[in-house]
Amino acid sequence: MSNYSRILLFYDETEEAKTALIRCANLSASLSALVDVVTVVDYIAASAITAGMLSGVLVSQMEEDARSVLKNAVDELGLNGVVARGHVAFGPTVDAILRMIERLNSDLIVVGHRTKTGLARWYGARPLHIDLVERLKGATIVTVTPD
Repeated sequence: MSNYSRILLFYDETEEAKTALIRCANLSASLSALVDVVTVVDYIAASAITAGMLSGVLVSQMEEDARSVLKNAVDELGLNGVVARGHVAFGPTVDAILRMIERLNSDLIVVGHRTKTGLARWYGARPLHIDLVERLKGATIVTVTPD
């Protein structure tokens, strides 16, 4: 019997997330673990991008897009024989994922990651998994990179 009983997959429909989804399906089957999928709507980042001009229509569209992405992930897991529950979380991505981990009692977190090369390594935000590792308590993180 594995020590891992609950997997949380962060999914945002990037190529990295799609690769992580396949790995998550394999892990779930191997560990007989339950799977929860979370998609995050980050209003704060969206507000910054739109210079604070975030309309109700745009907010509704963001939520609708997140639910569509989430449905795609849950459906794809289903095609791989995994029954998963989907969740939409709101707020900064790392904070939203950490809240979900705590709420769901997840002990294995799966996220996709793209290795940055060249100048991209010096610019932009830190990778999600780095921020999660620094704040994660009592869970294991699996970072998946595309082939």
